[in-house]
Amino acid sequence: MVSMSTIIEKRNALYSLAPFSEGVKALKRRMDLIDFTYSDLRFFGSALTREGAKSILVGNTVPGVPVFEHRLCEAHRKLLNRFEAKIDMGLDVDSSLLNEFSVLLSGTDHPLYRKGEPLLYHLDFVPVDDERVPIELAEILAAVRRADRGGAYNDFCHKAAALHTGIIKVYPYQAGFSELAARAAMQYEIMRAGYFPIDISISEPVYNTVCSNAIRKGDVTEFADLLRNAIVKKLLTLIEAVRRGV
Repeated sequence: MVSMSTIIEKRNALYSLAPFSEGVKALKRRMDLIDFTYSDLRFFGSALTREGAKSILVGNTVPGVPVFEHRLCEAHRKLLNRFEAKIDMGLDVDSSLLNEFSVLLSGTDHPLYRKGEPLLYHLDFVPVDDERVPIELAEILAAVRRADRGGAYNDFCHKAAALHTGIIKVYPYQAGFSELAARAAMQYEIMRAGYFPIDISISEPVYNTVCSNAIRKGDVTEFADLLRNAIVKKLLTLIEAVRRGV
């Protein structure tokens, strides 16, 4: 398990190399967008490769990739801009902010709340009745904020994992938009802590298993460990890029 002290050590090592060149700044910006987009689409079930996501994000059309997935790539660009604006305002994730993320991801003008109680075979549980979704969602998000203020979380990765899992447990939106919104909230929380979007380098089936275990056991330790590992991996990549003089 990667410790928080290791993350802080690597972050300090990265920023000790500042000021960064324009090339490094541009590289980090591209990495942030690609990591966020590619990781999200992979867990969404897309067959898009990392290179394919990169190609779409620079304005190309990738043959064989659905139009919706092309649009979803662009939605992630808009989300990152929205994250930065909301973080500058000091906003925590609440129902209103999560709905904003959902609207951007779905391309609609209102949140796509689910209808009915889907049996989530990939996560092995049945969420709450759809009529209780707004109430349950507000309660989950408020509980995360209270726990954070009360010092219940070990670090920001623990909070991000709890936020992600709580949203998925409620499963507020249609189709795969609950998972997309949960991961958006997770990435937002990581960025609020002063870090950056990450690619959790696991497969969709493994991701589903980790989520299912967290919901069933009420323990997000495994998921938080994945976030810490991904953050250290990206820090090391950035440190190497700076040292190469990109």
